Amino acid sequence: VDTALSRARNLVASASMLPESWTPPSPTSVYYGGRYPLAPYRKGQTAAYNYPSVLVPREIAHRIPMDMYVGPVYQTSDPDHKARMREHPLFPRVQGKTTLLFCFSAQPLSGLFTGIRRWLDAVGEDFNKMKNTQVIKLHCEEGWLNRRTSALTKFHLRRQVDEADLFTTFVYRGKWKWDMVRSMHLYDKELPVVLLVDPLGYIRWHAVGMPTDESVALFRTLSRRLATEKKNYT
Repeated sequence: VDTALSRARNLVASASMLPESWTPPSPTSVYYGGRYPLAPYRKGQTAAYNYPSVLVPREIAHRIPMDMYVGPVYQTSDPDHKARMREHPLFPRVQGKTTLLFCFSAQPLSGLFTGIRRWLDAVGEDFNKMKNTQVIKLHCEEGWLNRRTSALTKFHLRRQVDEADLFTTFVYRGKWKWDMVRSMHLYDKELPVVLLVDPLGYIRWHAVGMPTDESVALFRTLSRRLATEKKNYT
């Protein structure tokens, strides 16, 4: 089903009949009005792209969608702990801490042991040493079939994460909304997405793809700056 839908979209796109909601984002045209240049993308590229060289100011940054409900990969038959399995909004989960949020689709380069692991090996240790930070991993992929098989996805992911990560690894099975795709940079399922989120839930830095020397250096510098940023709730 998902493959057929994808082919239909490509066919319609080639005929110049693509609805606006299906149009993939162009970093230079839809983000920040061009005020903050983003690393470019070239066809076939897997190295990180679409990242800024500075922290995006909160007043123009995108926020984690408030209606995005996610469920932890943790599952149990114990009735006393079933409440911990329930889906809940992601937005409150990222509030109050500087968050490194990974989005992945389980495609070959967008998996826990591929793209996510490479990013964690490059920046995870230093990030976790900073005060009041957290790392969250979120599986999300477009498609009717993915929504219907979320329980199976959780089953497989539970066997791939450490016990300590069972409540920080989530699955999204909701509808694929354009504003969510745009704000969270979910337009390339083949590659991992890295989001640096401030304690108010705003995405202040982002990248799509595998880590590079430049993207890693920027992340390290900017994450330290964000973690020590003066709190301003206006």
